[in-house]
Amino acid sequence: MKLRINNCIAQKRHRFARGFVYDPSSKDKKIAIQQIKEQFTGEPYTDGLKISFIFHIKRPKAHFRTGKYSNELKKTAPVYHTKRPDVDNFVKFYLDVMQMDQTVYLDDSQVIEIHAKKEYDDKESYTEIII
Repeated sequence: MKLRINNCIAQKRHRFARGFVYDPSSKDKKIAIQQIKEQFTGEPYTDGLKISFIFHIKRPKAHFRTGKYSNELKKTAPVYHTKRPDVDNFVKFYLDVMQMDQTVYLDDSQVIEIHAKKEYDDKESYTEIII
């Protein structure tokens, strides 16, 4: 099963205020779960799962040349995305989302293997999830 989510979103740390705890990622999670529900039909998985994540992050304009060569990368543009957010925060976010409402699987303890990488994309940011 392959899912495509229209953005790369990392898990944000929970906030504590006035004796309450809230999740600042909750709005992003609602949007992501809608996209997953549109693509994932059927019953949630009940067996062990191997999940692969590829996080495509849009390159900043500073990586591209200017003028008539504006569609070409600079020689100094990095190959790998080594900046924040960290890959583990991306993974945490999407594992939480797929477990919401038991949409894809019942419990995250079912995940027995994870592969994840983040890479640059010249056009847009999106996430591929392969189960």
